[in-house]
Amino acid sequence: KQWYQRRVAITAGDYCEVFIFFVSEMKVLIVCVLLGLSQGLDKLKWTADCNNIDTAARDYVEDKIANSKVYLIGLTYCGWCTWAKEYIVKMGFSSSDIVVDNLDDLPSDVPYKMDIINYAYCQYSQMKTVPQVFLNQNFVGGASDTRQAYYTGAGAKAAYDSGAITRYNMFKKEVKKAAIEFVDDGVARSSGGKYLVLSKTHCRHCFAAKDCLKDAGIPDSDIELYEINDFQTHDEIKLYKARITGSPFTPLLAYNGKVLQDHAALVKATGCSG
Repeated sequence: KQWYQRRVAITAGDYCEVFIFFVSEMKVLIVCVLLGLSQGLDKLKWTADCNNIDTAARDYVEDKIANSKVYLIGLTYCGWCTWAKEYIVKMGFSSSDIVVDNLDDLPSDVPYKMDIINYAYCQYSQMKTVPQVFLNQNFVGGASDTRQAYYTGAGAKAAYDSGAITRYNMFKKEVKKAAIEFVDDGVARSSGGKYLVLSKTHCRHCFAAKDCLKDAGIPDSDIELYEINDFQTHDEIKLYKARITGSPFTPLLAYNGKVLQDHAALVKATGCSG
């Protein structure tokens, strides 16, 4: 029997491993194994206890954070730990910059593996899932937070500040790449009748767009909204918008998988009063 494997995107951030088996000339069996956004720790039988912090585990974690450009707490079977590492490399870090502690595969001289996640939970994350990611000594969060750090350019800034990116022009190149991917991925996620809004907090056209969506009764669950004022990718997002629409000004709007040219296009899409 012949077969092959391929990773296929399902939705934003979701993917599965697809195994295609050729059973006969007329029959094909397709098996899709979905890999979740974060991996729970139930198998490790851990209960958080912030009143009993193991000092050896505390010192171990703090040393890893202080002496690593990237520190990631994960599990060997966690697909989203792998996914987070892919985004970390996109930021400008190398694979060798990423120090990983897989809780189910720590060496025998580290006996306090659950005390490691307990300390990280109590001191930093309040998360009972992995990955838990630190960039340049700062806690970022889980897989989706790591992706967002890439999109905003905060990840590239961390790579530059840590020395993983050594030249400023390379840092700017990574920021531009992240901005374009942020827009393109967001537009793609708007497929299926959803909206993407890249806004600024003091922007009358942005207020008008948000008022239009509210007037049309669009539920929050159908709107992906970001205020990009403080993004490292802010300027590149506006330049990319100018390439797409002819105008660099916010908001950048998308609906149903396509960028909207202007406010009039949003009014037409939503049916709002304008």
